[in-house]
Amino acid sequence: MINLWYNSEEVNDFHPLVQTALNNALVNCGYNNIAEVVHHPAIPNSTIIPDFAIRLIASQRYVFIVEVKRTQRDVESQRYQNQSRSYVTDFGPHWEPNYHKYFCVTNIERLVLLADRNGVPLTSCLLKGNPRQHSLFNPVNHDATASVAELQITFENILPNIFNRVAPDYDNNWEPIIESFHNNYIALKNSLGYPEAVKKELTLYELFRLLAYAYLKDYYTQTGSANAAHFHNYPPNNATLPQFKNNLVNNYNRIIQLDFRQIFTDHPNQALRIFPDNFSVNYLQYFRDLIQSFIHHNSNAVANNPSPSYVFNLLTSKIYVKEELHRKGKVMSDTELSNLLAALCIDTPDSRILDPGCGDGALLDAAYDQISLLAVSANQAKTHNQILNQIDGIEIDPFLSQLSAFRLLSKNLAQVNNTTAANILIGDIFHNTKPNYYDAVLMNPPFLRNDNPEAPITAADKVKMKAAITGQGLNYFVADASQPNLYFYFTNYIWHYLRNNGKAGIILMTKFLNNEDGEHLKQFISDKVEAIISYPRKYFQEFVVTSVIVILKKGNNSANVSFMRVSDENVLLNPDNLKAILTLNADTTTAAFKLRVVPRNTLVASENWRLYLLDQKFENFISQPFLIPIENHFDKIKRGNAEAAGGSKLIFPSFDANTNSYFANGSKPNENVINIDNSLTNFIGYGIKNNDTRRHYTLQTNDLQIEQAFHFPAKADTNTNNMLSAALSGNAYLASFYNDCVADFGADKWKSIINNSVNHTYCPKIVIPRADRKKHCVYYNPLNSNFTLSTNFFYCDDLKNKNNNATDEEQYKFTTAFLLSAFGQIQFELNANNHEGLRKLEGFQIKKFRIPDMAQFTHAEILAVVVAFDALNVANPEFSGDEGLATPRRNLDLAIGTIIFQKDNLGFATVVDMVNDFELFLADLVEDRRI
Repeated sequence: MINLWYNSEEVNDFHPLVQTALNNALVNCGYNNIAEVVHHPAIPNSTIIPDFAIRLIASQRYVFIVEVKRTQRDVESQRYQNQSRSYVTDFGPHWEPNYHKYFCVTNIERLVLLADRNGVPLTSCLLKGNPRQHSLFNPVNHDATASVAELQITFENILPNIFNRVAPDYDNNWEPIIESFHNNYIALKNSLGYPEAVKKELTLYELFRLLAYAYLKDYYTQTGSANAAHFHNYPPNNATLPQFKNNLVNNYNRIIQLDFRQIFTDHPNQALRIFPDNFSVNYLQYFRDLIQSFIHHNSNAVANNPSPSYVFNLLTSKIYVKEELHRKGKVMSDTELSNLLAALCIDTPDSRILDPGCGDGALLDAAYDQISLLAVSANQAKTHNQILNQIDGIEIDPFLSQLSAFRLLSKNLAQVNNTTAANILIGDIFHNTKPNYYDAVLMNPPFLRNDNPEAPITAADKVKMKAAITGQGLNYFVADASQPNLYFYFTNYIWHYLRNNGKAGIILMTKFLNNEDGEHLKQFISDKVEAIISYPRKYFQEFVVTSVIVILKKGNNSANVSFMRVSDENVLLNPDNLKAILTLNADTTTAAFKLRVVPRNTLVASENWRLYLLDQKFENFISQPFLIPIENHFDKIKRGNAEAAGGSKLIFPSFDANTNSYFANGSKPNENVINIDNSLTNFIGYGIKNNDTRRHYTLQTNDLQIEQAFHFPAKADTNTNNMLSAALSGNAYLASFYNDCVADFGADKWKSIINNSVNHTYCPKIVIPRADRKKHCVYYNPLNSNFTLSTNFFYCDDLKNKNNNATDEEQYKFTTAFLLSAFGQIQFELNANNHEGLRKLEGFQIKKFRIPDMAQFTHAEILAVVVAFDALNVANPEFSGDEGLATPRRNLDLAIGTIIFQKDNLGFATVVDMVNDFELFLADLVEDRRI
């Protein structure tokens, strides 16, 4: 007996069985003398490795790719199918000429066969007759003998087509249906006189009802199901408007008696919905056109590929505009992450599950599979209806709720009867309460900035969400955040749904771990969080969102919190193994993952929790004895303060070329312009206010001339009404100017403006922009001229603990170069606030920086870095923030990497390996921040 189950090891347990089936099929088909099965073949010049390939012995070229997964759901995953397709593409130069590019994905029970076609989407690569279904693993004794035998037969059917070079028989029957759906969707939408978002929702809702009806009608007819009796013919093409409407209404009502209420019930907005209330002759033709497409193509389409997931993927890939969903904060859940959330949070087959923003149903789909797996593993298999009764979803978008219901009901269409219900509620979670009701809440909440210009969180929404949260007696932590993301509200509210000992698995944006407003979310979850898991950035990559899984528990929390960084995505493929890793309760580092166990009572919400997820190599680097706190080398590490009291446009005035004079708008609305008379221009000097225009890395005089500043001649004199000292009062123009400013700002504020500006008009040696989104820069100042520095910059000055063999200039340049390098910029990313894509430093954060102790380096080492910095300054390239291995800073990174490597190689084989690793790490951090 072959023993196999869904939590078995993919490589150790599944792979040998697939390899045996492939080898046996080669022998039985008589191809074993000309071809061989290769396990994990290496693709030249590529880091990715397929599971299996068949290779011709004579030419050593490939003709077939086989990717192995553990579950049928994985086999249907478009991401895994695309992954398999990518292997074919990467093997292109090593593929045997004139052989079609066949590839497949299988978990032994099920196999999907495809063939690559240039320039077409994945859905157009599927072949007829897929998926190939084999016997299921025995739920009692996990016997997979029959499944493996049938897989071998399937391979024996496939191989002759490959070796005889039979042209792939592509499944094209669904394409005209989906194309008709799309064309009529566009036409019907454009005929409506509503806002764009409303038109899309209403149109998609109605046409999906027609598509679902057509699919189910032919599916039940072709499978000989008694459910087919609920489906009647479409309205005839010559039906009048009333006849057409009555016929279709009756069709929907009959199927609702069977079930599918969430799909076929009329759209909830009676005033706007198209059908039946507002149905008119203007809309009739679009319905007829789509129905004609069903009549011509649907029966063959269902016969060739009845897989609901294929129809679902085909439709959504055509209709979904992912960028548009992203703008609204909707990011659909990845299959693997959905499986992982379900496995981490659902502990028993009787658990009640909620997804309060279920979207297209990915998390509920995973919950269904997890309940089914737990039930059969406990030898208490559940029916389709029993599982559905344990799963609830809430979705505010009616069309997405349809998709979610279709996805759940189609998990087992054969068992649908008049007691079936997919519990998907169309509505707003903040209007739906069920305190202490669920064992698990799975959630991928909307990611939407508070100030999103295209879909802002409105004042009315905030009032509603606050009332819902406080109405459940919850601590309304969102109030403490200045720019809360929408997922803050969702995380706050869903806590009331959980029973004692219930778990919440949430996909959140990584940036909350270290941005400014994330402190308040971290404070809320400090006594609830059990684990935070980061994973490769490829998930949600079409939305450019970097996310983490957060596992919360309501009561009986462990003393420690697990922070896990997954670097090898294969770790995610077996949730049971990942669960076992999380229970290790000890810091563990391997090539595939890093686990950091942090005592709960040491977690501080205001600190950067992302540090717990860092790669061990960076921790080893930052703890090196040759790196010391930045304060050890400078007496002054301060922030410019020239505009802290206001009067920004006064301190940094504008120049009017028409009048050849300076002027300053007041800081308040509608204030009069304060003219800086020509007689005062001798008080105008150098200033640095903004980082909008990047300067040379070694400042030049023209860099200081980009912005001018009013240089106050002295501190405010409190003995005079206008703060001008008696010694200067003889200057009538200056006295008039001071009097105008007192009148405009008030005496106290005017005093602060003067003193802040005077105290921050000086000549610091290293200037550091406080906030950056793209320009990554640090400036060395060799000039002796004073300039006024705004609050947008920090500075370092007064060198101490020097290297006696190097000049002060060399040591200032050396420090500037290090801060500008990847090794320094990583610290900027990790220590700064991550405020909606903006890297923003505070004073206490810059003092966390560690820089090289110059006393521990030779003059030659310091000079090598200075030479690289000077060369960079001559080239003066712009750092756009698109970090990686090809930035203009490469030679500087190598120069600094060389002197670090000589102190400690940090486990790297070469300097280049070390620099590459740190540059790519910086690229990850920048990308995480900017999304």
